[in-house]
Amino acid sequence: MNAKNSAANPCPICQSSTRELIDSEIKVHGPVTYKVCETCALIYKNTHHHIDPSKEKVHYDHHQNTMDNLGYVKMFERFIAEAIDPFIKNGKGLEFGSGPGPVLYELLKHKGFAMDYYDPYYHPNQTVFNETYDVITSTEVFEHLSDPVYELTRLSACLKPKGILAIMTSFHPDNDETFLSWWYRRDPTHIAFYRVKTFETLIADLPLEIIHTNDKNIIVFKKQ
Repeated sequence: MNAKNSAANPCPICQSSTRELIDSEIKVHGPVTYKVCETCALIYKNTHHHIDPSKEKVHYDHHQNTMDNLGYVKMFERFIAEAIDPFIKNGKGLEFGSGPGPVLYELLKHKGFAMDYYDPYYHPNQTVFNETYDVITSTEVFEHLSDPVYELTRLSACLKPKGILAIMTSFHPDNDETFLSWWYRRDPTHIAFYRVKTFETLIADLPLEIIHTNDKNIIVFKKQ
């Protein structure tokens, strides 16, 4: 494990100074490096280690994310039970980052929601951002985002007052050694890793409040 100060390389969320963390196990033109922000707890893969968008899509093309994948469906059913059912029962919804098979979209439609979906590779319909929604879901997406500030800001703008934004992304371990043995970081398309503190920082200037988190991989916001 190696780390060094990187004061000239600010955090992309809060602009605080960061330190560099070197991951010698994963190599993309040399060992992968991350910015680690002690202020907001973001860990962000340095941009020169981000993979090319065409290679990123090829990686996603190999995912078996369909209604036929029962394990994948069960994951979303658990997500709905924890992050949707306690807070909203019906309305207009958006699945943000649906992937090639919009499974969560289909499950929420089955529950009576009027759903749209968006994915930059598979369903790049920008008109969804001209709409407003009662609920927005984003599952296993935020770890792929190069600019989470921009994305969360535009999702907030698409929420109706009292609307719900439900996010699923695995929260990173709170020390370097555990992070460097964490399986989740090994996916080459995963570039941003969060804790609850990170999301608290992200919403500081947005009309969102945290109404639920399991401190593991789910966080739910409500628009004020």
